[in-house]
Amino acid sequence: MRALRHLPGLTAARIGAVLFAGMVVGACNPAPSQPAEPAHEKHLTPRLIAQRIMYCDDGSRADVDFIDDGLKMGVTWLPKGRTEILHAQRTGEEFRGDQSRAVVAGGSIAFTQRGKIRVCHRTPEES
Repeated sequence: MRALRHLPGLTAARIGAVLFAGMVVGACNPAPSQPAEPAHEKHLTPRLIAQRIMYCDDGSRADVDFIDDGLKMGVTWLPKGRTEILHAQRTGEEFRGDQSRAVVAGGSIAFTQRGKIRVCHRTPEES
């Protein structure tokens, strides 16, 4: 939660509540067995340890690839975004890249890009 103190406009408690809600929803819905449209770049494939299609509260989707030791995350905003690589110093810490930051909690990830926060989950919300 230490990393959340630096997010403008939202308190750590509000972000924590959103992430907790995402974990509860993520725990209730099984993850899709196969991603609908893999978008990771081919040079990342040999080092890929996990891939998730994330469905965001704002309607966007991201292909998230965990690479190497799991402290490296490739994020591609679907359908045709450029892949950004984010790094974490240790397990459980914030991932940082040139343009983005990400905090992983359970089945959810809170992304920060240019001051905008996007909360994404492993499965789409049921309507």
